[in-house]
Amino acid sequence: MQHPLEDELTLRLLRYLVSGQGVKVNIKAVATDLNIHRSTAKKKIKWLYENNLLNPPFYPFPHLYEEYPLLVLVKADIPRTKEVREFIMDDSHIFAAFSCMEGPYNTLLMEFFKDLESYHSWREQIVIDQKIPTREHRSPADAYIFSNKLTFKYDPNCFVTELQKRFLEKGSVILNDHTLDKTTFPLLINLMNGKYIQRNDSAISRELGMNRKTIKHRIEQLQKEHIIGKPKCFFPNLFVPPGYNLVLSMIELRGNTERIKQFISNHPNISRAQETSTGWYNLLIFSAFQTIEGFFDLGEKMMTTFPHDIGAISNTIFSAKMIHTIKPQKLSLAWIERRLWELAKKRHM
Repeated sequence: MQHPLEDELTLRLLRYLVSGQGVKVNIKAVATDLNIHRSTAKKKIKWLYENNLLNPPFYPFPHLYEEYPLLVLVKADIPRTKEVREFIMDDSHIFAAFSCMEGPYNTLLMEFFKDLESYHSWREQIVIDQKIPTREHRSPADAYIFSNKLTFKYDPNCFVTELQKRFLEKGSVILNDHTLDKTTFPLLINLMNGKYIQRNDSAISRELGMNRKTIKHRIEQLQKEHIIGKPKCFFPNLFVPPGYNLVLSMIELRGNTERIKQFISNHPNISRAQETSTGWYNLLIFSAFQTIEGFFDLGEKMMTTFPHDIGAISNTIFSAKMIHTIKPQKLSLAWIERRLWELAKKRHM
């Protein structure tokens, strides 16, 4: 049987789903469930989008980790010009970008690649293409290389648990200076859990020339093989709620590894974690907190719970204002486009 990612029609369907086309919020279901008028439900959803509190729904593409097993975190000295900003936003390997002030560096980039060879070729090419200045005009970059295949937690919407707890305690939640009360907060939580999301198979059928049964069958196949996940709404910055501070931590675990990994997997402020082997460190985690105190509370709890098992720790903290918003599907869609191009090229050979 042909692999779904070797089939052009399936790839075109995949592009549709990952981009969010043909996927939308079911306004009628929202209005019925929350007992509000349909126009009110529509306005509330629009308010969440327009204030950058939530992105419209789409199908996530976890298979990207299989295609790009190499994660590179790069501390770089690059000019903050319009051209460089556009390069960061458009490049098909840059997953996330953060401003920083560390030694000679002003930017941290999160990049995905197939292997070391493609990473080095890409670095050489962006200088040749004058996307960034040569080393004569900037400090050499400092790169840390990790394997995406060692990721044991990937849950961008894990923050729902913490937000729900705070809402129950205070009756409202503030995200990026916007207050979500009992009329808007349940909507955000439900959309992030994938509720009220519907797929317009009729529109997809017309666009792709596929019958609805074929669409349903192929989507079921893509989900069965873990190529796509359940459609949901996500935060504009995938790993960070609006207005939160992001923390990248490298940690030395000296023992009790499985218990510590379980602690991390259950923690509502840690969206991504993976094993590594980088100097002293064998663990990399991405966490986010509304206040820096919240992050230090996490550190204290870990040290108290595992007093003899944690050694050296390196933390890099990014304030909410230092995080550049990049479309979360950018790399996935670029990979799908490249795969379609490869198939078309093979067909005409």
